[in-house]
Amino acid sequence: MVPVTIDGEQAKLATITYKPPGNGPFPTLIFHHGSTGRGRDPALFERPYDPKALAGWFTARGWAVILPSRRGRGGSEGVYDEGFAADRARGYSCERTVALAGAERALRDIDAITPVLLAQPFVDRERVAVGGLSRGGVLSVAWAGRQPAVPRAVINFVGGWLSERCPSIDDVNADLFRRGSAFKRSTIWLYGYNDSLYSLRHSRSNFTAFRAAGGRGAFREFVPPEGLDGHQIAAVPDLWTEALEGYLADNDLPAKPFQAVAIDGNTIRMDGTTYRLWGIDAPELDQRCYPQGWRAGIEAARALAAMIERRPVTCEAKAQDAHGRTVALCRAGGRDLGAAMVVSGMALAAAGNGEYAGQEERAKQARVGVHAHACLAPWEWRAQRRHDD
Repeated sequence: MVPVTIDGEQAKLATITYKPPGNGPFPTLIFHHGSTGRGRDPALFERPYDPKALAGWFTARGWAVILPSRRGRGGSEGVYDEGFAADRARGYSCERTVALAGAERALRDIDAITPVLLAQPFVDRERVAVGGLSRGGVLSVAWAGRQPAVPRAVINFVGGWLSERCPSIDDVNADLFRRGSAFKRSTIWLYGYNDSLYSLRHSRSNFTAFRAAGGRGAFREFVPPEGLDGHQIAAVPDLWTEALEGYLADNDLPAKPFQAVAIDGNTIRMDGTTYRLWGIDAPELDQRCYPQGWRAGIEAARALAAMIERRPVTCEAKAQDAHGRTVALCRAGGRDLGAAMVVSGMALAAAGNGEYAGQEERAKQARVGVHAHACLAPWEWRAQRRHDD
């Protein structure tokens, strides 16, 4: 909860922050949420916006991601009042003056929260991007026009303010997008086919208006997977990874995920840091299971390498072990590597840790990995070797 002053009043705005391991400073994305459908369901106002796939995509590339909620949204204090009809039960107003006043109110929230976020010690203020989804997308473009010296990049996912149910959609949305033309760096606009709120025809016309006003950028279109609304493409990184990586690289910003390498069955090395997977214990590299001599340690290392191959890996530090390694919960493409190693029988739940007990039981029942061979638990094998020495 971040205290700010907006319109002469004090309010605390809720934020969610994702960070890579370490203290930074990190390149930082400030990403803004959209609306709540037609604004008719107040129960949705309190729901935090937490796009885990998007945040994971950026943290895998060394970025911090901050997700602020505007007044009255996602746990923030104050009244949510971004362009409602006089009778709030009717939801958002299509009237031009009311809609634009709501957008201006949202921009004032962003004006208030952004300097506070940029003052966080983990933020690299020379490498800041702003972005958003739907209403957050158009706000990110318009705000960059208000503060063109702050962001190095602007990322607009399926942005717009009014939907196609409103006769004033072309006028209002183009007005807001034109405000971003004062930002003289390049922007990127990411849109999907079959968007239930904004047709591609309409969104292309917004981009044309933005360019005609002097704005710079690239408009990219994607076909969502079958059954997915085009307004939801932000949740499918495979669609836009190539386009967004190219855009970030063109702006001298981190674009590629860190490459993780498996050292053994429960250790990886990434971006110069060694991580011991939290909650598991895998066979040592030279550990065999007798009488067959199955190479448990080698097979475990191979399994972990296959799980991380060509996938973005993120690690959440938990502790430091006696060997100076960071003990961390690591995920590859969003998949918990510790849980995956245990359920495949290539590791055991660490002694005293019940987090992966269910996965271990399933592996035992399936007789996979170490459970298919006469294997000592890794800690027993190490103890026996010390005794033999």
